[in-house]
Amino acid sequence: MVSVWIEVLALTERMLDCARKSDWDDLVRLEQERARLIEVARQEEADPVKARQHRDRKRELIQTIMTRDDEIRLLTQDWMRELREILASVNTEQRLNKTYSQP
Repeated sequence: MVSVWIEVLALTERMLDCARKSDWDDLVRLEQERARLIEVARQEEADPVKARQHRDRKRELIQTIMTRDDEIRLLTQDWMRELREILASVNTEQRLNKTYSQP
């Protein structure tokens, strides 16, 4: 069970590296892979006996994952803002073209 959380942390570290490099495609791919692993971990957590084993280590891993997620979120905020600006610009351009191309 702890091994799954170790894998999740490793993926999270890779995601952070992608965010630092602005490698958004790999970031999204890794995020999807990580979501699958988290689901595996949640299913194993449903077993109370397994859930109690290594509880402190899992807590430590999850806290580290959450810290890395916060770092990723900060790095992706700029990217998301840029995307919004690009989309707004394209939208404005389309409206102008539509307005001025009408007879």
